[in-house]
Amino acid sequence: MSRAQHRLRRRYRSNLQRFVLALNAVACVTCLVLAGTLTWTWQRIREIPRIELGEELASETEGAGPSGQAQNFLVIGTDSADGLADDDPVRIGRDSGVRTDTLMVIRLDPTAGQASVLSLPRDLYVPISGTGGSARINRAIEGEGPARLLATINDALDLPIHHYVELDFQGFRDLVGAIGGVPVFFPEPVRDRNSGLNVPEAGCVTLDPVQALAYARSRAYEVLRDGGWDTDPTGDLGRISRQQDFIRRVLHRAFQRGARNPVVLADLVSAGTRAITLDGDLPTGDLAALGNAFRQFNPDDLRTYALPVFDAVAGGAQVLRLDAPRAQPILDVFRGEDPGRVAPDNTVVQVQNGTLTSGLGGQAAHGLRALGFVVPPEATGDAESFDIATTTVYHRAGNEAQAALLASALAVDPVVAEIDFVIGADVSLVIGADWPGVAPELRPPTPGLVTVGTGTTETTATTTPAAGGSGSTTTTEVVGEVPDSVASATC
Repeated sequence: MSRAQHRLRRRYRSNLQRFVLALNAVACVTCLVLAGTLTWTWQRIREIPRIELGEELASETEGAGPSGQAQNFLVIGTDSADGLADDDPVRIGRDSGVRTDTLMVIRLDPTAGQASVLSLPRDLYVPISGTGGSARINRAIEGEGPARLLATINDALDLPIHHYVELDFQGFRDLVGAIGGVPVFFPEPVRDRNSGLNVPEAGCVTLDPVQALAYARSRAYEVLRDGGWDTDPTGDLGRISRQQDFIRRVLHRAFQRGARNPVVLADLVSAGTRAITLDGDLPTGDLAALGNAFRQFNPDDLRTYALPVFDAVAGGAQVLRLDAPRAQPILDVFRGEDPGRVAPDNTVVQVQNGTLTSGLGGQAAHGLRALGFVVPPEATGDAESFDIATTTVYHRAGNEAQAALLASALAVDPVVAEIDFVIGADVSLVIGADWPGVAPELRPPTPGLVTVGTGTTETTATTTPAAGGSGSTTTTEVVGEVPDSVASATC
């Protein structure tokens, strides 16, 4: 073998190894670890278990985007306790069935060098494909296995899935152990008596494999404040935010430990081959190509998304239902559609009636929906004042195109103004005494329609409960999100 051939093979193996490490971190409720300088043997990649999913997987071009190369990986963490001791706390209070404990769609775009994560709440209530009924999405894997889960995601969310990655509890622990635990900053002591999480002191704590799993699974998260334990009310949504914060920390840790320590790197590779299951349609060559494309990936550039949902009741049980209008722009990212496209069907509008004439808000919402705009039921309500004289379209900085599009949907040009933020929508329509009504069709945009000033007033509407949901007042707080001060803290 020539020196050039040897260098080429070593580089190819290194790229493949990087991607296997990426899958390790992905399966650890994470995404992409790109590290590694040791040689890789083809035999090890063949040791990774495969599952044949056939036609349930999307074609290479479906939902691939303009480049034709971006692909979606469905990454699931199952609650299978196989391999755990009989007295392991994970086994407490659970039945023998296998369900998905964590669901993520990872979109890898090698051309753009972008990695995006979409977390799916396990309590999301959807039609289960092939059953004629509906249930929480984490039950879709029961009976027919991953094939039914893939079909359910495709049918319910219209998301193409190109490849499949699976990890169980023991595999998660093995991978965390291979990187020596994961440092996480806690501003206060925390616990979860259900998952077994116990962090008695504030500060930087390196979570061992058992505590890392308890943290990633925590849904009854409690924080010690002023001598008492406060329960996080966000449940599964709060868990999603913590998991996405955990992703970046695992990536940083795996890259740091694996890239600089050949022993740790070997442990990661070994743990990965034992811990994960892949679909049978993922060629070894594609693994190497992805590893090469993401060799310089920075974990801080990982894009994270959570589906908009609302609380509901189904069969007497608390579940989450998809807020479909607000979810479309997020789902479009994972469908490969151009996120810069501005059209009625991806413009979410809040409508507020600022007059004493009852029903104007509902009429406006109906007219805008007829033109294709997204107007969620809970985004229609009364303004804070009923003596507003001038109909105004408000928008955040960067949403000028959406504001101009909405203005062209009205019979007469409204005032257009920029404000600091619009909660839960791209633009807000506040109906005034001069309300012209919705046009029968979109008018050509008016050249030079001027944004007048920059307001500082939050636009909120007291909303009417949607079917199956509960009433609320819009807020600036993102439910369950790890605060920036915590997410940016390093250990």
